[in-house]
Amino acid sequence: MFVDRSPIIKRKKILSRTIPFIIIGLVVFVLYLLFFVNIDEMISIIGRTNFPVYLLATIATILEMVFFALAWQFFLKPLSTNLSFKKIFAYSWVGNFVDLLVPAESISGEISRIFFVARDGVNPGKAAASVITQRILGLLIVACTLTLGAFEMLEMQIPLPSIVQTLIYLVISATAIFLFLIILICIKENWAHKIVEKIIDFARWVTRGRLRIDEWKERADKAVDAFYESLRIFRVSPQKFILPVTFSIFSWFFAILVYYLVFAAIGYVVNWIVIIVGYSIIIGLKSIPVGIPGEVGVTEIAMTVIFGAFGVPLYISAATTVLIRLITVWFRLIIGFLVFQWVGVKAMFENKTMLFRKIE
Repeated sequence: MFVDRSPIIKRKKILSRTIPFIIIGLVVFVLYLLFFVNIDEMISIIGRTNFPVYLLATIATILEMVFFALAWQFFLKPLSTNLSFKKIFAYSWVGNFVDLLVPAESISGEISRIFFVARDGVNPGKAAASVITQRILGLLIVACTLTLGAFEMLEMQIPLPSIVQTLIYLVISATAIFLFLIILICIKENWAHKIVEKIIDFARWVTRGRLRIDEWKERADKAVDAFYESLRIFRVSPQKFILPVTFSIFSWFFAILVYYLVFAAIGYVVNWIVIIVGYSIIIGLKSIPVGIPGEVGVTEIAMTVIFGAFGVPLYISAATTVLIRLITVWFRLIIGFLVFQWVGVKAMFENKTMLFRKIE
């Protein structure tokens, strides 16, 4: 009975805890629209959307996830893990789903992906190494494109509004600090072992010997060893980065293409550089947890303000924001939820099969 019910209970708890926050975020965004945007004009723009072009934007976001999953798969392959692309693709959607629901986007999706591949027999240390390496690459791509895009705008004499300049400095500084901390952890293996030891000692004190803490410590130490061994594999074989980096760039391109196609769908032309800089700022801001699932409300306001600062009329900026977020949040949320259900049901059947085999 426990095996049957626990996944369902967990999914219900996630939804019951996050839905109220999503509603609050939507209310905040609606209030912003009421006070600062011409709602009638915005609705009129949305009503004139070219839906074939908008459908292409939806396909682009799927292709973004395809190349994201391919990049992750090729980060895992050098570590002697051979999970099928179907599983990697499914876990990528689940990770995105968790990111949208759990208000800690900078780590929640990564943790869920590590959990699922570890459940399939991949060493947790290797799984963590692949996810963290991919995370570092993603941060570098965003920081580099943001910096290069800003310089290109200056070269093309496209004005950089003061609010955009401030956000660029904020995102680049926050990204640099985050990268520094991640890289510091990646090169200080003894720190990781000491952290594990402190956590285990705390768990031993809390449980007062009631759990098998020594066994946990042994597993944790093995995972840490596997993590740093995996990083050494990447360090001594840099050619292994060629394919994942290529796939990551394709994933980034299709993410940008979503924004461009949505603008095209409403018949408004925006310079590619403006889209690249705006997208990079938004992605950088989204990596900062604000306690609202999917940053619903906060991100919409930021997107409307950023594109408005570049000269896009606010009602067009707001209409574009709504259409983009329908794809990047709500469409992904639906697909992620369906995949999450499928993964959970599949796990239940696998657990039942293992249980019946033990009984036999």
